[in-house]
Amino acid sequence: MKCSKCSNEMVEGSVHIGGGVRTLFTGGINLGNLTFKAPQWKEHIVQETSDVWPAHYCDNCGAVTIETARRGLSTLES
Repeated sequence: MKCSKCSNEMVEGSVHIGGGVRTLFTGGINLGNLTFKAPQWKEHIVQETSDVWPAHYCDNCGAVTIETARRGLSTLES
């Protein structure tokens, strides 16, 4: 897959929300979600803590694409 920012080839992999320092302080519970917010929309959850989605990463410019199963965010109430 070509990067939409710089046209270099992207590396295929997957993304998930993993533990870190915050997980240690919450007793092993990870509280994070990945959310998306556009100016005309309310904030929507794109990826919950337990989700693993296919993704591509560009090592040249750092862009990441995530292929989620969530659809229709633009049709939800803003």
